[in-house]
Parts: sequence; C-alpha cells; structure tokens
Amino acid sequence: MQFKLPELGEGVHEGELIKWKVKPGDSVKYDQPLCEIMTDKATVEIPSAFQGKVAELHVKEGIVVHVGQLMLSFEGAGATTGQASSATQSPSNGVGATAAAPAPATHSSAAQASSSSVQNVQSGSPGGVAVSAAETSIDSRVLAAPSTRRLAREMGVNLKEVQGSGPHGRVMKDDVLSFRPASGTPVGSARSSLVAVEERVPFRGLRKKISEKMRLSKDRAAHFTYVEEADATALVQLRNQAKEIAAKQGVKLTYLPFVMKAMVAALRQYPILNSSLDEDKGELVYKHYYNIGLSVQTDDGLTAPVVKDVANKSVIEIAKDIQSLVEKARAKRLSIEDLQGGSITLTNAGSIGDCLQLR
Repeated sequence: MQFKLPELGEGVHEGELIKWKVKPGDSVKYDQPLCEIMTDKATVEIPSAFQGKVAELHVKEGIVVHVGQLMLSFEGAGATTGQASSATQSPSNGVGATAAAPAPATHSSAAQASSSSVQNVQSGSPGGVAVSAAETSIDSRVLAAPSTRRLAREMGVNLKEVQGSGPHGRVMKDDVLSFRPASGTPVGSARSSLVAVEERVPFRGLRKKISEKMRLSKDRAAHFTYVEEADATALVQLRNQAKEIAAKQGVKLTYLPFVMKAMVAALRQYPILNSSLDEDKGELVYKHYYNIGLSVQTDDGLTAPVVKDVANKSVIEIAKDIQSLVEKARAKRLSIEDLQGGSITLTNAGSIGDCLQLR
C-alpha cells in the first residue's frame, strides 16, 4: 500500500523533506509522526494515517516534495473508515495524512534495475570485464567508473593520459588525484589538501528557505535605511507601571507591544507602508489590517511568526501573543497559520548597535 503527501495548508502545494522519523522495517501506529516537512518557514510533522510496517521510503531527505506525491510504501492495515477519503488531523500541528488504495503488485525495483541494465563487455579484455554502455560510449579506450570520470572533469584531467592501476588498466580515483602532468606537481595534491580542511553540510531546511526569501526580497523590494532618534522617557515610565500589572497575569511586558501599537498609528497615517505589489496583476495591494510579523532567532535561523489583529488588542494581549509565538518558534512548534497573513514585519535591532534595546 502507498502513503502520499497530504494537504499541508491552504495555498501550500509543496515542502522540503527535512527528516524521516521512520525507516524500512519499522512498525507504525496511527498518528505516529512519519517525517518532518519544511513549508515556507514552518517545519511540520506528518502523522501516519495507517498502521503497519514500512516497506520502502521513496523520497530522500533534502528533496522538495509535492502534495499527492508518493512518500512511502507499507504493509498492513490501511486508513480506518473515513480516513481513506479524508485527511486525519494531528492534534499537535493540524496537518492531515491520507493513505491511498493498494497499488497493483509490481516487480521489485532491484529486479527491474537488473533486467533493464545494459552490460557491454570490453572486447579484448581478459576475463570479460563488464562496463555499462554509457561508460564505454564516453571513451571506449579508457576504463573508469562514472564517479572517476566526474572527478577527472572537475580537475581538468584527460583520462587518456592517466595510467590506471585497477584491474585491466581501469583508472581509479587515486590515479586521478595523484596524476602528474608532463611538468609540475600532481593535479590532485592541491585539491586533496583543500578537501582535508573542508566540511560539507547539506544546505536545506529553514536556512535554505531564509536564503530563498532574502534573495526574493533583494530582487523585488526597494532596500533603504532611515534612522531617527526619539525621546522614550515617557515610554519607559509607562512600561514600568504596566509591567507590574502584566506580571500579575503571568505576562512579561517588553517594549515590543508598545512599538507595535505605535506602528499601527503610523501605518494608518502612511498606508503605503502597509502595502505590497502584486506583480502578476500589476496592482498595488493596500492592506487595511495590521498583522505584524516578529523576527525570532532560533537555533535553525531567523523566522517570523505573525501577531494578528494588533490594532484591536491591548499591549498586554499583544505581549501574551508574542510570548506564545516566541516559545513555539524556539521549540519548533510553529504551525502554518502562525506564519501566514502578515502585512509588515518588525525586527528588534537593539542588540546590534547603539540604539534602544527593546526588551
């Protein structure tokens, strides 16, 4: 039976597979987390809508998957009554999962690979060394694996000039790395020393999304900086009085709720600041709602959950929302809804330079 990626949220059609939480052979129960999917700036867990044993994982970590795409195959009970046609809801993140009907029996992928592979025996080679047709078509006079050929291309080495040390003269990776041209040092020596001090880490998940959004912002938004000073003496006094009231309600009152309320007044006076450009339709979209995104630094990078309806909330209510969103962001429990609907974003740069530290 097959499990396909369920709906992830309104208007969300794809996400990046960050981590599998199961492996082939694992027994899975209903609602057990199967994997983590990164969508926009949220990482959500996909719950199981079946009970059985995982047979095969069809997607590798780091790959972008689309809604309805085959994720894994399993053996055992499918979705319970009503689950096969509708998504189950996970109490933790609200993301549904569906299990498709059993797929018709097919030969194993290994058998298909075996039957479809093309073998070509190098003529004249003692023992009949088998190499793929694609390999010999590149250069029938040089025996080398595709990975060795790729390495040679990256290093600018002509394989015809390399003496192979493998069976029947096959060129190995070490041969390419130690290859010495007619004059000079081995081509691979500089590369080998560089690789020895490098570490390669997969670029995916939240940091990849941040990179994509920053590039998009750079391409489509006008970037400028404006600095102004203000006397915040009265604000400090007001906050000191109000934070005692908030503390009795279990709320830590920072300056941010006051700044957000001030932003609403400014945006009403200058609505162009609370607008966006719809390039596809050629329209400027003025937003008459005030949902303010808040930049939150987490171990995985910067994310921006949204405080909704700031205009109609008190500073203490805003402080509660901020406290909740920050805790969820750092615990990696933000939902898609927490990150949608923002009209403008507030960043606290107080700790960077000689400016007000909003705490």
